[in-house]
Amino acid sequence: MSASTRWLAILAAVIAVAVFAGILVTMGAGGADTYPEGSPERAVQDYLRAVGDREATTALSFISPELAARCSTTSREPIASRGSSGLRATLDRATTRGETAEVHVLITETYGSGPFGANESNQTAVFILARTDGQWRFTEPPWPLHCPPVAVPAK
Repeated sequence: MSASTRWLAILAAVIAVAVFAGILVTMGAGGADTYPEGSPERAVQDYLRAVGDREATTALSFISPELAARCSTTSREPIASRGSSGLRATLDRATTRGETAEVHVLITETYGSGPFGANESNQTAVFILARTDGQWRFTEPPWPLHCPPVAVPAK
């Protein structure tokens, strides 16, 4: 093998290794950010992960005791029977004021695979949480859960 052919082979090997390393880095970087344990963002992230996995019991463990009492007759169907839609959530912003927090999230659901790709629907959800016994818990029904409204006494 001549010297110029050897240099071309070495250059081709270096480029191949660089491309392979780039692919590995790109694949590894595609995962979701994990927010700090004990933060309102992490509570929402863990709740949405449970919703995506259709684990209603786990998802409902993130609601406050008061909300759990209010939602005791609510069906778990919106969580447990979500069908085959995929779920992706993107944090828009989070605001914490003392013991309460609002977490704004863009939720994207994908359905099936039509002739032009999967269908998507997007919506913004606002999650309202309060610190209860050192844990962030939902104080308002979080998407996709719907509970009866609080009864206002008649005057």
